[in-house]
Amino acid sequence: MEKATQEANDFIASQFDFFTESSLELAKETFTEDAILIGTDAAEYLSGWAEIEPSVEAQLAIKDPVFSARKLNVVMADGGDMASYTQELDFTFNIGGEAGEVNNVRNSGVIKKIDGQWKIVQIHWSIGLEGQAVEYEIPE
Repeated sequence: MEKATQEANDFIASQFDFFTESSLELAKETFTEDAILIGTDAAEYLSGWAEIEPSVEAQLAIKDPVFSARKLNVVMADGGDMASYTQELDFTFNIGGEAGEVNNVRNSGVIKKIDGQWKIVQIHWSIGLEGQAVEYEIPE
């Protein structure tokens, strides 16, 4: 199980290599054909590579991306071939000649080892906003 967990951690750390290499082909190898991508935009609930591909292709206009991850938590399935994870990211980049930065991005997902290769089955991005969508009191 320790080997599987290390493999999963390594994959999670490298899952955005398609951005740094600006490679649509590498992105296709990173996602399963039936993957789900939930982005930060309300319209970004993408199901299957056919829906994900145009979004990824457009995002490859981003240049010099750097992802800085922290608070990684991985939960490995008993069989060692599937894991869920959560992490926080900071992301710097260049687009259209302008520097950009997005901090405190919450990223979670499910990855699965298929034919010896780890792949994204589901990925979710969110950015926390001040205040609650549904207000409630948190006991102290």
